[in-house]
Amino acid sequence: MPASLVNELKRIAVKNHFLDISEEIRSLLREKYLSYNDPYSSELEKIRKNITKITMPEKIDALKQDLKKLLEGLDELK
Repeated sequence: MPASLVNELKRIAVKNHFLDISEEIRSLLREKYLSYNDPYSSELEKIRKNITKITMPEKIDALKQDLKKLLEGLDELK
């Protein structure tokens, strides 16, 4: 195995909290097997992640508007 590949696997293994590169390789193989076994599930997971990224700013904006309304209500009570 090329040294650059080993170094990259070691870096990724540390990032993913694995003890050594064999665990990282098993994890990568498992992911690839599952994506080939059921290709639509991996695509659906990507879509779900994108949807949560899209909806988060909308939720933050809605929360900001609700907080503004609450602050206005508090100002009226004074």
